[in-house]
Amino acid sequence: MTPTCTIHNEDCITGMADRLEADSVDLCVSSIPFSDLFIYSGKTEDVGNCEDGVDSRQSIFGLNLRFFIHQLYRVVKPGHNCCIHIQQLVAYQNKHGYIGRRDFRGAVIDMFMAGGFDFFGEFAIPKNPQIVAKRSNLHSLMFATGKRNSRDLAPACNDYVLIFKKPGECESPIRGLYDRDENPNGWFTTEEWIRWARGVWDDIREMDVLDGWKNAREEGDEKHVCPLQLEVIRRCVKLYSGPGETVLDPFMGIGSTAVVAMQESRNAVGFELKETYWKQAVRNAERAQVRGGEQISIFDLLTEEPEEVAA
Repeated sequence: MTPTCTIHNEDCITGMADRLEADSVDLCVSSIPFSDLFIYSGKTEDVGNCEDGVDSRQSIFGLNLRFFIHQLYRVVKPGHNCCIHIQQLVAYQNKHGYIGRRDFRGAVIDMFMAGGFDFFGEFAIPKNPQIVAKRSNLHSLMFATGKRNSRDLAPACNDYVLIFKKPGECESPIRGLYDRDENPNGWFTTEEWIRWARGVWDDIREMDVLDGWKNAREEGDEKHVCPLQLEVIRRCVKLYSGPGETVLDPFMGIGSTAVVAMQESRNAVGFELKETYWKQAVRNAERAQVRGGEQISIFDLLTEEPEEVAA
């Protein structure tokens, strides 16, 4: 069966409420907005444009994230998982009153658990400190800081994939682990699980992302395009969903989750608020290949009224 793909050009909070049935999603894989770390779009509905502060739980960002979590809980099936990619955040003296870290990871865990999910596990993804130091100009990573006062040195912030499970009985368990007798068509091996189960994915290549992501940038804008690495998505999809199931990405961006889901013979559904990101997601979805080389065909996607993409 050819996988389907539906990408809506609208806010995911109202979109999930209006377009997705309760208990209809088998897996969510998404990189959520990192509070006020980046400017993703100029839209008022953009959760990333909300004020944050020292504690994300008590901020306007936290309030809007709770609305998102409420709808996500409604649409995910009981006993199924959400894989939420986040990054720990730096605190600055002039903005937060101190130099150090803001525990965005802990805040997200607390808010998801308050929204009814169980915190099931996590995978840490280390960052290259040299690249981070050059890109972010972080004094806590620089050699000069260590020569001046090494008490001010701090490691690079890790990325995390946080696994949340909706409580309840799973009506459709999957046997994804390869077994020669019981599951010869399984989609990941015991050797892969041995590597992944360490909980630290230190083999993720930072530039393992969809080509053409720069095309989603608007001329002269400061917006931040940060596609999630394809291998991160692929591992989550293979671990926590089966062929023919539905994978949701509420913050679809340029379509990375949709592309991987279709390549792994899963159906994709998602939302993207920004038109240029949405159009690039459409282009990437059109080029996506399912297993065996069959081309996904998506017709009339770039319409004058870009409210919905369907295949």
